[in-house]
Amino acid sequence: MKILIFGAGVIGCTYGWQLTEAGHDISFLVRKGKKMPIEEQGIHIHCTDYRNGGKVKAETVFRPKVLDILSADNDFEYIIVATNNLHPEEVLSVLKESAGKAHILFFQNIWYDDLERISKYISPGQYFFGFPFMAGGGRNEKGLDTIISGSGYSKTMLGEVSGEITPRVRKIADAMGDAGMKPFISGQIITWLLPHCAFIAGLSAGVLKAGGTMEAFLKKREIVREAIMAVREGFNVCSAMGTDPKKRESEQTLLSAFVYLHSNRTESF
Repeated sequence: MKILIFGAGVIGCTYGWQLTEAGHDISFLVRKGKKMPIEEQGIHIHCTDYRNGGKVKAETVFRPKVLDILSADNDFEYIIVATNNLHPEEVLSVLKESAGKAHILFFQNIWYDDLERISKYISPGQYFFGFPFMAGGGRNEKGLDTIISGSGYSKTMLGEVSGEITPRVRKIADAMGDAGMKPFISGQIITWLLPHCAFIAGLSAGVLKAGGTMEAFLKKREIVREAIMAVREGFNVCSAMGTDPKKRESEQTLLSAFVYLHSNRTESF
């Protein structure tokens, strides 16, 4: 399968690397000035893989295909958007002009204004959503320091806004399965994503306030309490907007997030 990943951060590179290892044709779209360094030096990945019940450390130099311009007549079947959410209009403008016929998978935290913003740029039939719960980590002077989760609660979430299980979702799920990234097709992906975003926002604020690690955060009860209150406030917003955080899939979100973060509590957030 021919896939373009928009963004070469920890999430995009980890998934791109694993999909490449599984035999898929992966390219990356990067900012101007980033293409040549990646082509010359590759992407240095230091990975701790907890799948298969163990802890396997690996180091590799990943050398994917790299683009800094996307043509509207491209032949990608999927475009996976794995950028951060700091400059959404910049990303959406590129997709509006150049996505062509590719199916677009938004693979990031999504909030209510993001849903409205996306709909202004891209037709509803062209995109769907997911979340990369199988990977995390950070960047340091050596490259990318990535973790692939072995938790039974961690999955690669995928789904259509309508809840329909479409051929395009099944096909990308099969690719994620090839890569060992535990796909899970949700019939309520938006109900899953929005409370998750509220949870992560409150938790992240607490972790950062405590010093940037889960280990420090869990030792400071007052900050933990503040984070819980922030999460509750986010859930109240979800409820007011018509999304029920108490639904089963939303509850799984919270459990998955906490188990994953707690299991890697000594890592920088």
